[in-house]
Amino acid sequence: MKVEISYFPPEEIITEPGPEATYPFEITGEFKYIVEFSCYIDGDYTDAHEEFFYNWLESPNYYPIYSLAEIYDFQLEEYEELFKKQNIEFNYMKGSSKDSFFVKAIIRSPQQFKQYYPYLHGNGSMLNLSLWFLKQDVFRLEEREHESLYPVKRTKNNRTRLIKLKWIANTLIATLNERSTMFWVGHDGDYIAAFSNDENFSTIDSLQKIMPEKVELVTDYEWE
Repeated sequence: MKVEISYFPPEEIITEPGPEATYPFEITGEFKYIVEFSCYIDGDYTDAHEEFFYNWLESPNYYPIYSLAEIYDFQLEEYEELFKKQNIEFNYMKGSSKDSFFVKAIIRSPQQFKQYYPYLHGNGSMLNLSLWFLKQDVFRLEEREHESLYPVKRTKNNRTRLIKLKWIANTLIATLNERSTMFWVGHDGDYIAAFSNDENFSTIDSLQKIMPEKVELVTDYEWE
């Protein structure tokens, strides 16, 4: 199994939410390494990426895993049913819009992760926020002012002008420390980005050493 990865310099990342933000959450604290794992494994978009993460996170040393996902209100019942069936601890808080919620779950075993990962990845594929943290609970929500990306027309006293809408909403803050490793389901679910201070993530050679058997990391996949 060949898994394509890409490295990105942290100094080029915009970590505060806004029109130019690189990621849809705020990061505080320093982090050394950003690695993207493509979900096009062996040149094809299949469920092989699920197998890859299941095998990688099979070791109990990675647990507990703390996850956070922003979902729509119509998804709540489905998520609650899964959590109760798999005995996964969870709670939820108001999301960034009136019809959304932040769902926080504590995953304590590889079996629980295997059951929940398709939900996390599927949610990220819908352009919703989905991420998880290894062994640490470092998520918090803070109210922040948000501004629409594009102006809208507003008419008052027979005068129409373009304005940008502003509102106050909960925003995810992730605080990284020297032991942190966080995974985020990227845009459209095409990749998983890891933010880490773990030296194992420093080079492709060191990262290869903690990969499952039969996994080969490559930085320039040759499509067939």
